[in-house]
Amino acid sequence: MQSTVICSLVWLLAALSVAHGDCNNALTTSFIKNQLSSLEKAINMLDNVSKCTCPCKDQVVFHAEMGSSKTYYGNSVWVYDKVVTNVGNAYNTSTGKFTAPTNGIYQFNWYTLSNPKVTSHPGLFVNGQIKARQAANNQGGTSQWLTTGSSMALPLKRGEEVYIMDVRGWKSQLRSQWTAFGGVLIN
Repeated sequence: MQSTVICSLVWLLAALSVAHGDCNNALTTSFIKNQLSSLEKAINMLDNVSKCTCPCKDQVVFHAEMGSSKTYYGNSVWVYDKVVTNVGNAYNTSTGKFTAPTNGIYQFNWYTLSNPKVTSHPGLFVNGQIKARQAANNQGGTSQWLTTGSSMALPLKRGEEVYIMDVRGWKSQLRSQWTAFGGVLIN
């Protein structure tokens, strides 16, 4: 297409020059060269614009909560089954795992509300390796609730899995929507 447009314009300009009898005029030749240069720049600019991707195609952000109060035992991945947002569909509500759709730096956050007189030690794992932890040691009375929160940025490669589970492998009793997990691709 690019060459067709340029050839058509050269033919048109040449035809106009011949029709007006100034085919060998240096001014006409200079004019044609300048017009061709401008057309090439415009075509290159349009080619570059067409190669750009919409930023929304690369956006990755999710936030999910526990849909109900849950108890997890041992080394179970915590499943946040109530999705608030999942742009890019990288979070899986069946497994509780986020899978990086692209290489980049991601920011994750997780919040835990433990039942009274219960401890839980949620950690952020990447492919089975602990990256960060928090402690929700709620040893208060029967009416005391304890919320903890953590955040971490880390580089991920496409396909790496990120999830939350108790770092000690103990029993964890978690309270519904006050226990959440989220993340966003920041770069």
